Amino acid sequence: MRKTVCSKQKMRLFIFKAIVRFFILALFVMFFSHLSRAQTPDVPGEEVVFKNGDVILNGHLVLPDSSENVPVLVFLGGLYEWGDVHPQRPVFIKEILLDVFPKSGIGVFFYDPRGTGESTGRWGRATMTDFAEDAKAAIHYLDQRREVDPQRIGIIGLGEEGWVAQIVAATAPELVKFVVSLGTSPFDASRQLVNEYHSQYVCNGEDSTTALQKAEQKALSHQNWVSWLPLTKSWRHMNNKRNFTPAPYLKEIQIPALFVFGENDGQVYTDWAEQAFQELFPGGLPDNFTVQNITGANHFFHVVEPCYEYPRESGETRLNFSFRFKEIFRNWIFKQL
Repeated sequence: MRKTVCSKQKMRLFIFKAIVRFFILALFVMFFSHLSRAQTPDVPGEEVVFKNGDVILNGHLVLPDSSENVPVLVFLGGLYEWGDVHPQRPVFIKEILLDVFPKSGIGVFFYDPRGTGESTGRWGRATMTDFAEDAKAAIHYLDQRREVDPQRIGIIGLGEEGWVAQIVAATAPELVKFVVSLGTSPFDASRQLVNEYHSQYVCNGEDSTTALQKAEQKALSHQNWVSWLPLTKSWRHMNNKRNFTPAPYLKEIQIPALFVFGENDGQVYTDWAEQAFQELFPGGLPDNFTVQNITGANHFFHVVEPCYEYPRESGETRLNFSFRFKEIFRNWIFKQL
């Protein structure tokens, strides 16, 4: 009997110590999480929140000093293929957008895509249409702001988010005055994956023909694999987008549209993009389309050598943006507004 009582006391003591350790660990995690957030550099502008259905999206609106009838640029993009924010995203936003447009009387609006940053939702389970509906919700939010001119809102998509911008431009042209796609594939998601894998093989020393064969096999294998086992966030996202093609949306865009590609962008080859446009528009590009290729530029329009890779362990990498890109981008937007 005494042994039973001692055993129960030991068990209670063990459970009590485990609970204490758990709460100490929880407090430790909360403290350092708060410290990490406190050390995050302030994002410029006004922090805003808007909704698309049950999804709550967190963004930042940067307006010029004279905030009356202000045109606004809505920026989408700057994620890795697995949904994390690329370290170059804030650099791009600052140097290409914030350092140029607010002082010229144009606002800039950017937000965390669903399931990233401070926004709710599940990034890996969203479709391109879901992201486009989020972008439309962002524009509807801007429509309600007394400082904003709702007739002069432009949408800009970098990389895959250029597809999102194109969907908005094609399906809701009344919401946006123009659309810009930066480093965005005009061919379908499967072909884009082949493009990316081909670039990796070539950069590892394969000849182009062998690289293409391997890339096509790898892309097909991966797409089949993720369709059966979409286990991770990035796999689910690949499964959702694998049948996406921008062609129907590109054909429906009637508003001014700028498409810019980098010569050294391993995700979207300029010659593949040119071929895709020729196939889409055999009679020539629509009058409202402007296509520009930037010599020596990569996916973020930094001037780098082919096969350059950003260090993933650091967000402090500073590179020169292409002056030609900045000039074309800036002047085209000024012309539209």
